[in-house]
Amino acid sequence: PYSQWSGVVGFLMFPIAFIAGMRLWPWADSVVDGIRPLLYRIKRSKRVPARRGKRILGSFAFIITSIATSTLSGLILTPPAMQVVVDPGYKVLISAGTLYGVICWLLIQLGYLQQANIYPSDS
Repeated sequence: PYSQWSGVVGFLMFPIAFIAGMRLWPWADSVVDGIRPLLYRIKRSKRVPARRGKRILGSFAFIITSIATSTLSGLILTPPAMQVVVDPGYKVLISAGTLYGVICWLLIQLGYLQQANIYPSDS
């Protein structure tokens, strides 16, 4: 449990979750934009979709990527033989990853974390 490998995996878990969340966030926004007109057609509503709803759903990608990254880290660091005998460390890692994803999501909702505009507009 105190090997260099666990130190490296534990150290890289949060940065990898953050980078994956930043890459998945614009994609999730575009998926939400594609699905939203279908939902409004089903409801037969003529309301214009709010920007805040898009930000809430698209930024949920941070929670998903954090949980996935911490689960993968926990499975890498806890061999299958140890998962039955010893209290598995992946429970702690999944909890920490979930908490990290929720904190990033809250920072997005409060406006402290924003998408990087890598394609500047011409206007």
